[in-house]
Amino acid sequence: MLLTAQLRWAGHVSRMEDHRLPKITLYGELSSGHRNRGAPKKRYKDSLRKSLGVCHIDCSQWSALAADRAAWRYTVHQAVSSFEASRKEDLREKRRRSKIRAASAATSEPGRTFDCSHCGRACLSRIGLVSHQRACNRRGQLPPLFNLR
Repeated sequence: MLLTAQLRWAGHVSRMEDHRLPKITLYGELSSGHRNRGAPKKRYKDSLRKSLGVCHIDCSQWSALAADRAAWRYTVHQAVSSFEASRKEDLREKRRRSKIRAASAATSEPGRTFDCSHCGRACLSRIGLVSHQRACNRRGQLPPLFNLR
């Protein structure tokens, strides 16, 4: 929704008359003065350029495309839909790879599992075993008040 709103607003601003403040602000450049050192502050124009790139809209031609309201609306709708579909597919693929990796680690050869010397629990990594043994040691030691031996 935010991507759609940003691109549609940019289309509105590009179609505005030249004396309007939003258009002056979007297309304006700093005429005098300086900016502080370090990483520059992000501008709306920078965010818009990133959104256009994500949606595969040419950054140099977007204002000409936005001049035709119907064409811009259609382009924005198509670009955002394809971006969302590819994002969802990437997330599905990432989850699938994660599940495959977890399943292969669980069914791997016995040499890849690490067993706890206190309780016998199988851990999939050495760092997991170390973490588990710390917790296992803490559980195994009772405070002096409760030690009835």
